[in-house]
Amino acid sequence: MTKTIKTVSFAAAAILVVIICTFLIIRQTHENVLSKETVVKKVEASYEGKVTKATQSKDKKTYDITLENQKGTYFVKADAISADILSMNRVKAVNPSAMTEKEAEHLALERVPGTVKKQTRQSRVATYTIQKEDGKTYEVKVDMQAKTVLSADQISSKDQQKTPITKKEAKTIAERETGGTADDADLEESEGTLIFEVDVDLPDNKEATVKINAYTGKVANIVYED
Repeated sequence: MTKTIKTVSFAAAAILVVIICTFLIIRQTHENVLSKETVVKKVEASYEGKVTKATQSKDKKTYDITLENQKGTYFVKADAISADILSMNRVKAVNPSAMTEKEAEHLALERVPGTVKKQTRQSRVATYTIQKEDGKTYEVKVDMQAKTVLSADQISSKDQQKTPITKKEAKTIAERETGGTADDADLEESEGTLIFEVDVDLPDNKEATVKINAYTGKVANIVYED
């Protein structure tokens, strides 16, 4: 009987020691846990961006952090004691804002200085026909989303003759040259060359007729009428 009591007492004491040790380990672990502010500062110091959310896990071992920067939104898991990054995954990508047509034109003119004679756009790519001072003409393509020049190729005079501008483009050129509002555009042939005659309404009830080379987009003549 005495032996049984001793055995039970020894087992109970062993269990108690285990419980105490476990409690001390847990307590020590919790005491070593870094504050949320400390972990956030370390993450922001290590990675570009701003922490918008940080929560501690239920077991107090990690911090779940949301980090945002220009490239997107990231989910970061950091160790609660060392602040080491355990994992980092991008959960949302940010598409950069596209350039405006004016910005794209400026970029095209930086590559090929000259005068814009024609401009078209298809999806994210803007195409500019630019004539340099020496008379050479180039076609410059700009990716408005990536904000970069895709190509800048010289156009031969033979290729220019194959591609007349549209009526809409002729009106745009006339408006740019006069500062008025294009009313109508007629395509006519003059001395073997196709010419757009564009009627433009000017301020103060005045009018102008703009003649534009249908192949090059170059203004041949402007007649102002009272």
